Amino acid sequence: AGQRGDGCALAASMAAAGERATIPALPGVVVNPEPAAVADFTLTDQGGKPLAFSSLRGSPVLVFFGFTHCPNVCPTTLGQLKLLHEAEGGSLRAARILFISVDGDRDTPARLASYLKPVSSGITGLTGDPKDTAQIAARFAAVFFREPPGKDGGYNVMHSTQVYAVDKAGRLRATFNDASIEAMAKVTGLLLSEPG
Repeated sequence: AGQRGDGCALAASMAAAGERATIPALPGVVVNPEPAAVADFTLTDQGGKPLAFSSLRGSPVLVFFGFTHCPNVCPTTLGQLKLLHEAEGGSLRAARILFISVDGDRDTPARLASYLKPVSSGITGLTGDPKDTAQIAARFAAVFFREPPGKDGGYNVMHSTQVYAVDKAGRLRATFNDASIEAMAKVTGLLLSEPG
């Protein structure tokens, strides 16, 4: 009985200290050795309502920067994130997924809603002024820039393709760089298992 009590005490002390799980070395996963909380920000979701990043504390968050006119990278990555939510029998759905638009001039909340609806109801789209979004992206070491428009006035936006894994305390813990679904699921599961 004494050992079981010690185990409970250890679990309680880990929870009190906000103990972090050790993320293993996995292909395509870059572990942040000194995770710090991402500075708070507020953008508009696909329902037209403001959403503060800090309101997601208590759940791991996977953050991806992209845009709805993206020809290939974004649809592929969003498809992978949808598969991630469906992996492990759906046990990873407690992790939030944020799709932050790098094309706020075209990506209105309504446009985000229609774009994300067929992909997954579990993905939250966020949009805002591109200047604000650039400052937010810098907090994740993500970058984007608009290319010169074509003759038809259309343009492309080059952007980072990584997915950023943030823990329940709002700390950037790892970056997925072409990681497999299995590797992303492993890290996400570890973040979900942490106290918070």
